[in-house]
Amino acid sequence: MSDNKKKNMMINVTFQPSGLSAEVPAASLLTDALTAAGIFLPLDCGGNGTCGRCRVMVSGRVAEPTAAEKHLLGHEQIHKGWRLACQTKAMGDLQVRVPETAETAGSSWPIDESDVRRIKSSAPLIVTVTCEPSPPVSDDPRSDLGRIIETILEQTGTDRPHADHLTAAELSRQARLLNWRFNAFMRGSELVGIAEPGQAPLGMAVDLGSTKLAAYLVDLGSGAVVAARGRLNPQVAFGADVVTRLQMALRQKGDGNRLTVLIREALDRLAGELAAEAGVLRSRICEMTLVGNSVMAHLFLGLPLEQLGAPPFVAALDQAMNIKARELGLCLAPGAYLYMPPLVGGFVGSDNLSMIMAADLDRPGSCRLGLDIGTNTEVVVTVPDSQTPLFIASAPSGPTFEGAHLSSGMRAVAGAVARVFIQNGEPVCQTIDGSRPAGICGSGIIDAMATMLEHGIINHRGHLNPALPRVAADSHSIHYVLVPGYQSATGQDIVITQSDISQIQLAKAAINGAVSTLFALAGLPLSALSEIVLAGSFGSHFDVANARRIGLIPGISGAVCRQVGNAAGRGAQMMLNDHESRYRALDIQKSVRYVELTSLSLFNSVFARSLCFPE
Repeated sequence: MSDNKKKNMMINVTFQPSGLSAEVPAASLLTDALTAAGIFLPLDCGGNGTCGRCRVMVSGRVAEPTAAEKHLLGHEQIHKGWRLACQTKAMGDLQVRVPETAETAGSSWPIDESDVRRIKSSAPLIVTVTCEPSPPVSDDPRSDLGRIIETILEQTGTDRPHADHLTAAELSRQARLLNWRFNAFMRGSELVGIAEPGQAPLGMAVDLGSTKLAAYLVDLGSGAVVAARGRLNPQVAFGADVVTRLQMALRQKGDGNRLTVLIREALDRLAGELAAEAGVLRSRICEMTLVGNSVMAHLFLGLPLEQLGAPPFVAALDQAMNIKARELGLCLAPGAYLYMPPLVGGFVGSDNLSMIMAADLDRPGSCRLGLDIGTNTEVVVTVPDSQTPLFIASAPSGPTFEGAHLSSGMRAVAGAVARVFIQNGEPVCQTIDGSRPAGICGSGIIDAMATMLEHGIINHRGHLNPALPRVAADSHSIHYVLVPGYQSATGQDIVITQSDISQIQLAKAAINGAVSTLFALAGLPLSALSEIVLAGSFGSHFDVANARRIGLIPGISGAVCRQVGNAAGRGAQMMLNDHESRYRALDIQKSVRYVELTSLSLFNSVFARSLCFPE
């Protein structure tokens, strides 16, 4: 067979135990087949073959092992059929067994009830107008759009009501289906959609996280959330953190566009799922707000990335954006807009601004600290009686608290160990759903670190005590066995390695360093802190006392901790249909001093001092 024929030959890859499959060109990487099938394995290293998190069992014809596979897996494991999905090319039809902890495009997270609240607007963007224009007849040959516009003008007196030509084309069809009786949805003077009489416009608010998507479908008439869903960000197939994805997009021509297409398609599917769940037509969704960090925003919009990937880490643009949803591949109301609030600076995006708004950190008051701990940790310090009341930085904490970079780490889904304590000298692990443990998530690792410190399993430098019964060593590292294989869902030991402990130390030191640096630059002692606001899904579910014990959050006496849930998502809901909230977002942007930490010697010295656990 000629090389060209081999290149064009399509092969089938079937994944077990899900039974999902994908057809891909011969010589495709298994990660491409996984993405096509909607299966997501952790890819912490961005496909460089160094993390080993994408280990799969392969049956069928594949290319020879790469040097990375030989180094990481060894001859014996490769002989048994183990391969790295990011390194292995499929040369013929294959059966591939993936870990049972693998997630799919349908994997979801429940949305906390605290994140679903009725939000009334005092200055709505979308206004409903009841219309019943006369249908066209021989004596009245006005255009469809013309007669709709004249009816709106008669009803409201709106200055120059209008619609663009693509919206007009769709409205012409819809008006006839509705027998010329409908509610018209106006965004200022622009007609963006219509629906049956009595139906209110809908809006969709999205928190575009590096790992998770949280979406809320809102009745813009009542302000009630009618459907909400959490989904995995499909970009995790290209790296666990934004820096890895950014580097991949810059290194591999075309990967940036793939990341853009992936997230746009995911959001369009999510819009359809929310509409189906609520039993409504997606054509009623007239407005969408989207918040996310700077890299997520750039990838979603398809903006240039080069200037964001090197010092001084500047955005291509940072102002608020109003874009036709259809231009981004989103099938909503014919004239629907997507609104993106302004970015703050560097890697700090509109999600942080949205969190500040929802948690009222921009309101006057005492000194407060806001932490949104995730793949990147946004740190906000409110400075009382200052012309610059908000100091903000992005701490390079990495995705450790999402379960990445940990030998037995996983996201906070079914089977994840979320609580750990020691009873009668033995570790007790509680999973999210009460099932057999499959791995450990962020809240579980915080509990484990605090518990291991308290019982002398590790010292304040993070070193494991090799004399203890559950501490063992293999060819790779020394580790503590949290759950033996015969008790786990995977049959493998769930362990905490010395390397895992180091990852936690690095992450918490970055957050500590950011906090201390911002307080120093603001001229405030840490003792001035009166409240710590913990935002985000992770920040709302870990044990605060244990987080303080390991030095993840400041242990300031008298500082009250407030866990506020997905404040970024709630802020997106606030801005969905309210002019005043959008003006407030602009005011917050003007009130910020953004601090780029990596170039500051103060941050680097505090970071180094914060690596140890508190004694």
